[in-house]
Amino acid sequence: MDDATKLADLAAQLADRSRARMVVSLMDGSARPASELARLADLSAASASMHLAKLVRSGILVAKSEGRNKYYRIATPGMAHAVEALGVASQSLTVLSRSERTLLANPWGFARTCYDHLAGRLGVELALALQRRNYVKVEGRDFELTASGATWLQEIGIDWQVLEGRKRLFAPQCLDWTERRYHIAGALGSALLARMFELGWLKKAWAPRLVKLTAKGEIELKRRLAMVITPAT
Repeated sequence: MDDATKLADLAAQLADRSRARMVVSLMDGSARPASELARLADLSAASASMHLAKLVRSGILVAKSEGRNKYYRIATPGMAHAVEALGVASQSLTVLSRSERTLLANPWGFARTCYDHLAGRLGVELALALQRRNYVKVEGRDFELTASGATWLQEIGIDWQVLEGRKRLFAPQCLDWTERRYHIAGALGSALLARMFELGWLKKAWAPRLVKLTAKGEIELKRRLAMVITPAT
């Protein structure tokens, strides 16, 4: 199967609105049973099973059986990145100012997860702040960690050497679909999000993928990275 055929097949799977809804619901990196995905997509159990089988065959999702249930999740971080990129493409069909895009995307426009890393305005501003401090720099399509950045990561409790040893891209740039600027994905993006939750700088909000910046997080980001951000209301 050539690349064009593979691309066409992938696009065909996501062209169905019900399948797209199920895939988008898994963009927080979670694994969900078929029954929950059926409910989210407003499908019968039989219909959801058929759609999920297609998504697994196409490599968009993977399934794992646990007891009586089968749980589905996005197959790879790269696939999640591709879905997020399609979000960028879909937004470009309508010409809007950044403020209009953020308003329409609220509350997800301020802070959300993109698979397992931080996205939205907060994710973009974090990437910019790390660049201003020369903790990371842009190298091609990736962010590259500097020596001072490695020290900073250790200060907040992240072992960068462990991250570099993982079998995934270290810190690729991920184009944010609401901001049209880049946030940090990959092993580093995942570690930053997880650590910010552990430190109490972020917490999960009322909806899937929605993230809330805490008062402690505001203080620490300002102190450590000179970030001053007005949270979305």
